[in-house]
Amino acid sequence: MDMFANFSEALFWFLVLLTPLVFVHELGHFLIARWNGVRVDVFSIGFGPELFGWKDKTGTNWKVCAVPLGGYIKMFGEHALEGGEDEAPREMTEEEKKVSFDQKRLSQRAWIVLAGPAANYIFAIVVMACSFVFLGQSYTPPEIGTVTENSAAAKAGLRPGDLILSIDGASVSRFEDIMVKVAMQPGETLILEIDREGSLMTLPVTTDVIEATMIDKTVQKVGDLGIRYPRPALIQNVLDGSAAEEAGLLAGDLIVEIDGAPIGHFDQLYKTVAESPGKALSVTVMRDGQRVTLVATPKREPVKDGSSLESGKLGVEVGSVTKVVKLGPVAATGAAAKWAYELTTGSLMAIGQMVVGKRDSSQMGGPIMIAQVSSQAAKLGLAGFIQFMAMISVSLGLINLFPVPVLDGGHLMFYGIEAVRGRPLGERAQEYSFRIGLALVLSLMIFVTVNDLLHRVL
Repeated sequence: MDMFANFSEALFWFLVLLTPLVFVHELGHFLIARWNGVRVDVFSIGFGPELFGWKDKTGTNWKVCAVPLGGYIKMFGEHALEGGEDEAPREMTEEEKKVSFDQKRLSQRAWIVLAGPAANYIFAIVVMACSFVFLGQSYTPPEIGTVTENSAAAKAGLRPGDLILSIDGASVSRFEDIMVKVAMQPGETLILEIDREGSLMTLPVTTDVIEATMIDKTVQKVGDLGIRYPRPALIQNVLDGSAAEEAGLLAGDLIVEIDGAPIGHFDQLYKTVAESPGKALSVTVMRDGQRVTLVATPKREPVKDGSSLESGKLGVEVGSVTKVVKLGPVAATGAAAKWAYELTTGSLMAIGQMVVGKRDSSQMGGPIMIAQVSSQAAKLGLAGFIQFMAMISVSLGLINLFPVPVLDGGHLMFYGIEAVRGRPLGERAQEYSFRIGLALVLSLMIFVTVNDLLHRVL
């Protein structure tokens, strides 16, 4: 019963996510086709038997079909006109030529085809820009707070307090940008430009390769530098019944010393407390501008590694330098466009890594993965879901631009050849190309579905 409920929930959110994206993609084709005077006979969401539909005054049959895995528009003149029964295809009339897709100029046909993927990108940018305006964007300064021993950062000579300005020549303004860029390049050498106490430096860093659990529960290899952003030892909350409450620590206290040793950030606090179970510690805090010294004895709790070791726990929650910043319309649009560009380049980089064997192809996901993640994203709230929708919209637009016959990119490739040759490829060459393209697309669909079943279901 639980499995059926989970499946139903995932299917629901999959349709909520995919249906608008399919509509946006086909609407892009439709609007530019109508703008160029092409008659559109069918606008379909889904495939197979029609569930319901209507015909508008221009003759377009709008319909929703039973299999909701995509959609299409059928433009007049995409194929030869059929005659009556046992008759050869007939010639178009002059009026029909005016509204026929195949009779339009090469540039017009190219714009109509390009409009679908472009609509997905525009939709994603608009969605993300609105998210940044109304919900805000998380912002953490790109400053290094701590460097893990023997990590990639430590070996490269990075230090706490370094401000990362760019990675491989691309500027970064948030710590979040750093983490995304690094995660996408496991085992790669990156060139970091940093500001160290006012002096600019350039350091090469080869990222560590670590395993991380993704939102779809798969384990993937990602890049890591071994750095964290600064987390001040500022108490945000004191847990009931904790050692901190018993010692008299309060929310708003900034811990600056323990047993006379300076505490500059949360990791120092955590390490000191963890190594002192049951030991009375002299804790100095800044409270309302005054230094206050208290005695706290961290409570003992077992280490979660199956051993008999114990660690100390103070029982406080600390603040963060991360803020949610609401952007203005112009800044939000720029940030959204940058996000879409980086997602595109990152996706192409990941595909390239799979081709050369640097990234496991099992990371590729299909409909099952999208359904699972869309359901999980919905549980994270509105912001999480719409951001995932925007991400899938970019992916849909990008995939459709690949130069594979049957995809929009394949049509654009043929139009490029036509522009160079001065005439289109022969019908037989196009027919064989589309068969090969269809075989490639079907093979990819089978591959990602098997991946889903092996790594996300079974």
